[in-house]
Amino acid sequence: MGICAVSGVFGYRKIKSKLLLGVIGAMALMVLFVLAGVSDRASGGAHEEGIDESAMGRIHAWNAAFNMALAHPVSGVGLNNFLSNYFQYSDFWDGQNHAVHSTWFGVMAETGLLGFMVFVVMIIMVVRLALLSVLQLDKHPGREHVWASVLAQATLSGLAGFMISGTFLTMGFTWPLYILMGLAVAVDRYCQRLPAPPLP
Repeated sequence: MGICAVSGVFGYRKIKSKLLLGVIGAMALMVLFVLAGVSDRASGGAHEEGIDESAMGRIHAWNAAFNMALAHPVSGVGLNNFLSNYFQYSDFWDGQNHAVHSTWFGVMAETGLLGFMVFVVMIIMVVRLALLSVLQLDKHPGREHVWASVLAQATLSGLAGFMISGTFLTMGFTWPLYILMGLAVAVDRYCQRLPAPPLP
């Protein structure tokens, strides 16, 4: 799904027909679904078999994360403490702790509702920054700005991939997001130095 999100951002900018883009996207999702063998995967642990139990494992972990956030709305349970607190806050116990398998629920559990709101606002601001940089560089089509335009589009696509794949992966406090943030700020600073766009 992350691959589709990244490709979708580039496709949205390059393919004029949005209907064609939708058809290509749907076909790509089906191909990736088959190639990845999603129907045969169980990602909740070795004891689980089949997509149903794997999905339930995620739901139990997300529920535990939500319970942690409700119990500690200001501070959460602390960074990297989801696993050690899983037993106390899970409604279902199968004998072992589980990873949260979601950036959003992981941040909510470990930093509380307050930290989660700060995290979401931070993501929104960085995406807005990247989008504005892409739009501003579109107004400067000269060859001297090509590298900045490519970097801006890649940063926006990377953020889209992070948000989609982060729904099913725990990446809230790993380095990729913060590198993308740094790139978004760097391109924004570059854009602030650009001259006024030429009149049409």
